[in-house]
Amino acid sequence: MKLSQLRNVHFVGIAGAGVSGLARIALQAGARVSGSDLVSNPITKALAEAGATIYADHHRDHIPESCQLVVVSAAIRKSSPEFREAQRRGIRIMKYAEALGEFTRGHTNLCVAGTHGKTTTTAMMAQMLVDGGKDPGYLVGGEPATLPAASAAGTGTHFVIESCEYDRSFLRLHPSVVVLNNAELDHMDVYGDLDGVTKGFLEFARRLPDHGTLFYNADDPQCREVARKVSCNTIGFGEASDAVWRMQNLDASSGFATADITCRGMQVGRMKLQVPGRVNAHNALGALAAANWAGIPVYRALKSLQNFGGVKRRFEVLGSVGGVPIVDDYAHHPTAVRQLIETARATFINRRIVAVFQAHQYQRMVGFFDGFVDGLKIADRVLIARTYAAREQGIQPGEPEERLAKDLRAEGVETMSYGDFSSIVNDLSLKTSPRDVVLMIGAGDVNEIAFELLRQRDFISSRLRAIRPEASAASGSLA
Repeated sequence: MKLSQLRNVHFVGIAGAGVSGLARIALQAGARVSGSDLVSNPITKALAEAGATIYADHHRDHIPESCQLVVVSAAIRKSSPEFREAQRRGIRIMKYAEALGEFTRGHTNLCVAGTHGKTTTTAMMAQMLVDGGKDPGYLVGGEPATLPAASAAGTGTHFVIESCEYDRSFLRLHPSVVVLNNAELDHMDVYGDLDGVTKGFLEFARRLPDHGTLFYNADDPQCREVARKVSCNTIGFGEASDAVWRMQNLDASSGFATADITCRGMQVGRMKLQVPGRVNAHNALGALAAANWAGIPVYRALKSLQNFGGVKRRFEVLGSVGGVPIVDDYAHHPTAVRQLIETARATFINRRIVAVFQAHQYQRMVGFFDGFVDGLKIADRVLIARTYAAREQGIQPGEPEERLAKDLRAEGVETMSYGDFSSIVNDLSLKTSPRDVVLMIGAGDVNEIAFELLRQRDFISSRLRAIRPEASAASGSLA
């Protein structure tokens, strides 16, 4: 079903990042859009303002009489009233991943894959193609700061897609180019072990036609393995000596990375980023290589990268309280957690790092337990929130969190585990000093703690000034 042929489509679970992105694309393509979700948020508000009909509950009557297609998020069960009504009326039903594949079929699809960095890399690439006049379609699984929205239908031939490996959903896509950032163990319920993860990314890369191109991280051994086993064109990027696109003299000591960029041994420009961390330099290099493949000159792409403003919940500085920066980040894998804390250490020099950590699902918490200890122990102080849990059984809430706190204390890190957010807000208001930076770490709702801190800003700031008045006066504010 081509996007151009759609006249009326209904989305169930429309508040989610992916489904809402598809809904926006359908609206821009001229379709009538309706949708339902139990959650109301800025995304659903923006869709309503753009012309979509949004319902705050699930009911069979929400599906329009002339509906051609019902798109459901992965969280929607077949027992949902709208799912059952669509079945009864013989309306075609697609899961999000299948619909994304159908909507983008026939485009030159630039797909970003990997365990980490997909959202930022996708946003960077979309930004470069937009700035380069390609008017691409794109779908980013987050909210980019310097793009008008997280998705667009575009009028050009290119489509930039964040390609999620969970539940093997990326196998519904039709890539022309794949950028493979990295491959680490995650989603054990789907892939089992690292070998399974690598085979999953290989299966996706093999969806490329023989004339397609795989851009792979030449510094990552699993990515190199994938590249060895595909029949399409392969181009490595990274710091490795054999990388086609190579970073040299990479310097992230100030927090914000700079590097000299070479392509096939020739100097092509200098990268300067305003998003922090070495990891973002690697994200940017893969995006740069693919954008150049799509016809964006290197000098123009590098200028676009220099103006790239990041993505919501990716090292997002929400504000400050009494001169203490409050940073929100989506990191929920041990590698990403460690990279985040290292980036904060380089960005906020001579500040104490206070990490507020919320694991995303107990399966990940237990499966990566030692990795979380290793990642969090480089912080100066850690506050552990209750895990953001799905429908998981066999776990006593609080037990893994207390065990994590105990192991971190054994590593010499001041650590507390709390059963509710209000206790963490109270801890931070009493024990945080103006020389600190507070990181909200997790893919769940841990950022609600930050929002509460900012709501209480005046009250908490007065406490901080009482603790260290001279430091508070000297530290200034990022708000």
